[in-house]
This record gives sequence, structure tokens and C-alpha cells, in this order.
Amino acid sequence: MLLFDGVSRADPEALSGLLEYLQGHEKRLTDEEFKEPSTGKTCLPKALLNLYSGQNDTIPMLMDIAEQTVNLHEFINTPFRDVYYRGQTALHIAIERRCKQYVELLVEKGADVHAQARGRFFQPRDEGGYFYFGELPLSLAACTNQPNMVHYLTENAHKKADLRRQDSRGNTVLHALVHIADNTRDNTRFLTKMYDLLLTKCAKLYPECSLEDILNNDGMSPLMMAAKLGKIGVFQHIIRREIKDEEARHLSRKFKDWAYGPVYSSLYDLSSLDTCGEEVSVLEILVYNSRIENRHEMLAVEPINELLRVKWQKFAAVTFYISVVSYLVTMIIFTLVAYYRPSQGMPPYPYTTSTDYLRLGGEVITLGSGVFFFLTNVIQLVPRRFGPFSSILCLMNTAQLSYISSFIYSVLVIVTAALYLSGIEAYVSVMVFALVLGWMNTLYFTRGLKLTGTYSIMIQKILFKDLFRFLLVYVLFMIGYSSALVSLLAVCPGPDEVCPEEGGCPTYPQCRDTDTFSNFLLDLFKLTIGMGDLDMVSSAQYPAVFLILLVTYIILTFVLLLNMLIALMGETVSQVSKESKKIWKLQWATTILDIERSFPVCLRKSFRSGEMVTVGKNWDGTPDRRWCFRVDEVNWCHWNQNLAIINEDPGKNITETQQCSGTVHQTVRGLRRGETLLLRSQKKCPDAYVQFTKANTQCIRASQITSANI
Repeated sequence: MLLFDGVSRADPEALSGLLEYLQGHEKRLTDEEFKEPSTGKTCLPKALLNLYSGQNDTIPMLMDIAEQTVNLHEFINTPFRDVYYRGQTALHIAIERRCKQYVELLVEKGADVHAQARGRFFQPRDEGGYFYFGELPLSLAACTNQPNMVHYLTENAHKKADLRRQDSRGNTVLHALVHIADNTRDNTRFLTKMYDLLLTKCAKLYPECSLEDILNNDGMSPLMMAAKLGKIGVFQHIIRREIKDEEARHLSRKFKDWAYGPVYSSLYDLSSLDTCGEEVSVLEILVYNSRIENRHEMLAVEPINELLRVKWQKFAAVTFYISVVSYLVTMIIFTLVAYYRPSQGMPPYPYTTSTDYLRLGGEVITLGSGVFFFLTNVIQLVPRRFGPFSSILCLMNTAQLSYISSFIYSVLVIVTAALYLSGIEAYVSVMVFALVLGWMNTLYFTRGLKLTGTYSIMIQKILFKDLFRFLLVYVLFMIGYSSALVSLLAVCPGPDEVCPEEGGCPTYPQCRDTDTFSNFLLDLFKLTIGMGDLDMVSSAQYPAVFLILLVTYIILTFVLLLNMLIALMGETVSQVSKESKKIWKLQWATTILDIERSFPVCLRKSFRSGEMVTVGKNWDGTPDRRWCFRVDEVNWCHWNQNLAIINEDPGKNITETQQCSGTVHQTVRGLRRGETLLLRSQKKCPDAYVQFTKANTQCIRASQITSANI
């Protein structure tokens, strides 16, 4: 098309006579003959895609022509219609090309600042797209790090972009920023600056609306999305955000309560982080979401790390150890019931003596424990408000074996009781499996200690990773070789055939019958572990071929596969050992939340960590009261002189605060002990200490010690 060629070359002369032609034939630039057939693109996006030194002189001319043909608004806002770029407009292209002059021109002429680009190209990469930016022009400007463009779109005098606008997924511009985070340093630096810019701007333009509280279609806030997707850089920035601007200070989630030199006490806003079961918390998303690999790192971010420690000390530790003792007592009772079961008669057995009544009590306790575990595991399967998650997906984490194994154990116990009451003696076969599985479930309680918890994780990974792969290959080999070797044996004579008087009719292993294949599989397995011997070599039709196949089987299974299994198990143990602390921390956090979720909501609130604090004023002047969690910290390398301090006299109220609040606070003696530890560390690192003592020099090392480390 000549028109497209002209605007692609940025040649104004190519447009000469175009206006007269359109007016003479009563045509417009949005007619189908002036669009690209495959995409529906007009000549304006084509011109914006072909800039030379940021300029294309045909763009103003095209807009003048459209204005004179009374078609300017439609011409500017005509979207792409193909499946890849559907919804994209000229404004999107101008923003992507970082051409502010053309963005200003388009907005002045009536461009739609809320047009949504929904094509396949603009979908997330895991859905087959390439770059998801939130569909809206404002989100595109924010995600491409154009703060000047953001300022213009939200403050221009023609048509302002609404910061609260959501795309087809319900995502705001903050959700879009979180989505494109990749945890690299440069990416995190620009995203956090842009995030704060948009949050502050929205608070000033729409003070009654909190942009960060808007949920998308999955019920996720930006903070929840960061936790769900494992965006640790943005996640850490959001929960530790501290804004010094007095007008926007109510947007902070971290507040300095008091400071004395390098020692300061911070209050962290627990809203969305720890909700006590009233709604989905970020903590639950982190612990039960197995899709992110770095969730153990996110659990180490303050105040999450300290919050978990306080929960453990306040209620989880006592509850956990009571559960350990209760479960062991239950399993001992189950073992005694199984061991001293009557051997005469048919079930259900009569209860006449005192011993029988003791056995009855043990059976009732065992059945009660089975019903209890069954109900608790069914509750775990009930869908919870995790946005796109259900509790079924939540089971697919490091604790999945515990849930599944406990559920199977409960089912076996209930089936055992049903068979026993029905008078079926085969209940014993089910009972012994339940007994074995019940004792194996005690591994769940090893996570209470770091040493045993790591060992339990090793067993789980070896069973369901290394051993599973080994068995998959081994079974295929065994079936293949069994089929081949059995085929070399002669068929046993049928019942109608006459057998010789000497020795009678031959049977397995001299020949093969209907049961030979299953027996041969068992013999091959015994041979693999060194406990078997194949006596049918001489009975094969071709002994040499039989022997060759047998030798290759031994080489592939006993020599190759078993040694590969040993090597893989050694590698797994090595990997788990390197990350033992992180992995155990995740198991430990899962245990804490499992215990907390087992409590009713009213009891959770009584155990809630933190304190209600007035941290400032809201936008309307009312007191800003929040449920906060206190973390006492020490930082020797960054003494900020311009801190927004809430409490100027902490020593006066520290004792009262420790007694009244639900948070475990660090005492003054503990702080002094922390200072002593830091001084010792500085003696070990004199270069860093010398640079620290030289005022106004750049600190090369930052040390942040929480009360847990002290």
C-alpha cells in the first residue's frame, strides 16, 4: 500500500493530495482499504513504529487530515484486531517507543488513556505471551520505567489516566509492576521506585482510596501477588516500606518507634501478613504455595522470620510437644491392641474379663484417633480462599507426604474397624498395614528439631525422587527380561497329556505354565538383591542365549542401576545438607501454621502476636491505629539522622509495653549483649570498623541483627 510505504519512510510528500482524495470520494483513514488486512492497523501506528531519531513528520499531517475529515477520535483510537496485538492503539505504541511528544499530541487530540491491549503477545509468558504489562497505557509506562510519562498521563489537563483502573484480570498498575519483577538488582531498584511513586501519587489524587488494597480477579493484592510469585525484592520492599514524607507517611508499613544510636525498635504493619484466619494471609500463601522455589528465602525476611519465632514460643511449641506425646501414646496403645488380640474365635471378640475391657478401651482410642485424623485431613481438602489456589494444590508442598500418609492411615484404621465389626477375620491384614504406616507417620514430628527434621526431608526426597526413578526403570527392565527369558522355556505338558513314569510331569522351573511369569519376576528380583538362584538355565531351549540375557540383566540392574541409585541418593543427601537450615525452616513454618489453623478463630486472636499502636494520622486527620509487630534491630553502619520517631522516651514505657503487649520484646540487657557481640565482630573485621569510625564515609558493610539473632 502506497500510504503505508510513505509513512514508513517518514516522507510528508507521500501524503500530498491525500486530503483532497478523501474529501472528494467521501472516504476516511479508518476505512478498510486504508488498514492492514491482517492486523487492522491504520497508518498512524505504522508511522509510530517507524521513527527516525524519534521523529516522523507524517504523524502530525495524518492527524490533521483525520481532523479535517471529522474522523480524528476514531482514527487515533482504532485498535489492532488480530489475535496477537488485539486492543493495542497508537498510544500504546507511542509509550513503548518512549516518544513523549507524540504521547502528548495523542492525548491532546483525544486518545483513550484507558485502552486495553489484550492480544496474545501481551499475555504472561507462562500463558504463551511475551510481555504482560497490565494492558493499560499507564501500566505500560510504569513497567517500561518512564516516570515522566507516568506524571504526564496522570496529571495532564486533557484526560487523566485513573490510577485505580483495572485490566481484564483485575490487576492495577501495582499488580503489573509486581508481575514483571525478576528479582535482579537493577529490576528491583526501578520497580520499587516506580511502585512508591504510583502509591504516593494515588494517595494525593485519591486520598480516600488505597491503591495497594485493590484486589484482582484472583483476590490478590500486590503484596499477595509478590508472595505468590516469589518476587522477593518487591515483597521485601513492600513489607519494609518506610515513607518519610509527612503527607504520605500513612502509606508506610514500617515505623520507627524509637532509636538510640545504632539501636532502634521498628513496628511492622501486620495487615495482610498475619490475619488470624479472618482472611487469607501472606504468611499462608508463602508456606502453602509450592510453586515458588525461593519461599524459604522469603520466610527469612523480617518481620516474617521474627513473627514465626514468636508464634513458636507463644503457642506452637507447647502444642507441638503435646501432640508428639499424644500420638506416641496412641500408637503404643494401637500396638498393644494388635499384639494382644484374641487368636481364638471370630471377630468381634467378646469382652468378659478386665483384660478384654482394657482391649476395648484401646480399640476405642485407636478408632477415635483414626476418625480424628480423617476429619482433619478432609478439612485440609476443603477449598480455602487462596485466590487461584485450593487446598488440594496447597497439599503439594514439602508436607504433602505427611498429609497423604496421615489420611491413608486414618482410612486404614476405619476400614479395620469396619471389617472387625462385620466379623471378617481379614481385618488383621489391613490392621498391620495401618500399624506400620502409623509408626512411619511419627516422622512428621521430627520437624520440631532441626537435626531430625533435616533427616526426615532426606528420606522423603530419596523415596519420591531417587527411588521412584530407579523403580520405574528397574520394573521396565525386569518385565522385558522376564518376557524374553520365559519365552525360552518349554511349555509344560497339559493335564490331558501322558507324563513319563519316572519323575512325573515337569513343572516350573523346568518348563513354563500359566503362573511362570509372576514366579519368574520374583526370582529375578531375588537375583538382583543377591538372594536368588535361577535353576532353569539347563531347561531352556537355547541355554547360551538364556545365559547371555541373564548376564546382561545382572549387569544392567545389579551393577548399573543399583550403583546409580546409590550415587543419586548420595547427591540428594549432599544437596539437602547444604540447604538443611532453609529447608527445615520451611518445614518448621508449615508446622506452626498447621497448629494455628487447627485452632478456632477466636483462639487464634487470643494468641495473636503484636500490639495495637497509633502510628500517626490518616489522610483525613483521624488517628492511624494498626496492629503492628515489634522488631528490635541494631545497625552500626547506617545511622539515619532524619528518622520519623513515634516514641521519644522509650525507656519510660519499655517495661509496661513488655507486660501488656502480646509481642516478645527484647530487653535492654539483651540489647547491650547484642552491642557486645557486634563489638567483637568489629574486632575481627578492623577494616570495616575503621571505615565506620571515619565520619561521612560510605559504609561498606551493613549488619542488621534482630532480637532472634541476639
